[in-house]
Amino acid sequence: MAKGLAEESLKTKKTREKLRKLLSEMDKEITTQALKRKSTEIHRWIARRASDRVALRTKSISLFDENQNAADLSQKVTAVVDKLKKLAP
Repeated sequence: MAKGLAEESLKTKKTREKLRKLLSEMDKEITTQALKRKSTEIHRWIARRASDRVALRTKSISLFDENQNAADLSQKVTAVVDKLKKLAP
């Protein structure tokens, strides 16, 4: 005997409807004109910052560098390591 799902509460139904309306309104704002405008805005942003770019052809980049450039330990991790060192004989 399969059990059915519990009925949604009134609060859940109201929230779902509110989200549905919000998403519907957002979908109406996505037009080809709005996309072109945003695309132009992004291209201008990139162009304004062109002087700050680094030529990657002169740089060596690898996704995994075998921890040659590892991030510093956080204060929390450092504190835990210190506690462990004090506990170890």
